[in-house]
Amino acid sequence: MKKRIVVTGLGIVSPLGIGINENWERYLAGISGIKEFKTDGMDSMTYAGKVSDEVLETFIPEDKKGKIDRFTSFALVAAKMALDDAKINKKFDREKIGVFIGSAFSGLNIIEKQVKTLYSDGPRRVHPFLMQNNITNASSGEVAIELDLKGPNIGFSCGGCSANHSIIQAFNAIQQHDIDVIVVGGTEAPLLPWVFQEVKHKGLFHEKTLSLNRASCPFDIERKGFILSEGAGIVILETLSSAEKRGADVYGELVGFGASYTNNDYNHHKNPGFYSKVSCIKQALESASADSSNVDYINASGLSGIQEDREESEVIESVFGKDTYKIPVNSIKGSFGFAIGASGAIDTIFSLLSMKKKVLPQTNNLENIDPKCSSICILQKPEYKSVNIILSNNFDYAGNNVSLVFKR
Repeated sequence: MKKRIVVTGLGIVSPLGIGINENWERYLAGISGIKEFKTDGMDSMTYAGKVSDEVLETFIPEDKKGKIDRFTSFALVAAKMALDDAKINKKFDREKIGVFIGSAFSGLNIIEKQVKTLYSDGPRRVHPFLMQNNITNASSGEVAIELDLKGPNIGFSCGGCSANHSIIQAFNAIQQHDIDVIVVGGTEAPLLPWVFQEVKHKGLFHEKTLSLNRASCPFDIERKGFILSEGAGIVILETLSSAEKRGADVYGELVGFGASYTNNDYNHHKNPGFYSKVSCIKQALESASADSSNVDYINASGLSGIQEDREESEVIESVFGKDTYKIPVNSIKGSFGFAIGASGAIDTIFSLLSMKKKVLPQTNNLENIDPKCSSICILQKPEYKSVNIILSNNFDYAGNNVSLVFKR
């Protein structure tokens, strides 16, 4: 019999702060975590969403400081918060708790630091923990070690959809195996010169042509590209039977998902990404046994990309047809930027908080809606209402697409 799987805990580390309450309150207040940013190897100042070093430091265990990469630090803090939020204590069977965490870039920070050490001081001075800190499952492994979680442990790397692919695989693992809980999500610390150069080369990155408070403005006519950011989002997936047995609070039930990838088939009159994203959403709705008219709210990917936002608007209109303008849509990237592999999990957390708190957040920094995005109902101020079914889109610039459907 198919298991019902729910979310019982949330944890977040972001440029807006640490913890779900701080992030939620600061977002609704219209605050942005995007600041001016410059690091070694960069010619000029740019914009980025950076997690406060001073605040993060207070959450890291003393014996881990200086020994784990930044992306692992984010995951560790968010995972502990999510487990605490779910009220999963040490009495819970640790062999039935798995860890699935995604990241596009993994341990870039320690690689950069140790490459510099290699050239300045020689190979004997390279940190002995270099390899174990930069592999894909470094964060999931460290979370399991630190929190004594003995279930299956996997690291995923699927670009900007790493977190949501992790969520899909966690859902499948719980269905197929004797596991009650999986700590799942994504983490990313990509604020390094060569990452900025990569997205700049692709023509996707905002190069500080707008004022700071307008740096990331999804669906706005003046948007110039996405803003790189960092952080982690972790959710606790748990069987409904386990949650009910221990009297846990539930944020929502994961009832469907879809995934696709955009190939280079340009035979269609539109960008092939359009058809791929339409397919992704339709898969998600079909697996949730939901009709397009059943969806009450869409948390859009909304990268603030010049082409990406227009295309997502067209995709939503294509799927939802006559119901399109009845469905409130927002994007949270105006305050968070695009945290690559962590982004989908952060979106998921805000989707679930919206459902729990009965508040649909506004799209921060949106002043003038792009006419080519105006076919969808984009929220410019919070809407206070109860919703039953939420669609959360996670589309990245490299062709990966994931849509998740949550039900109250």
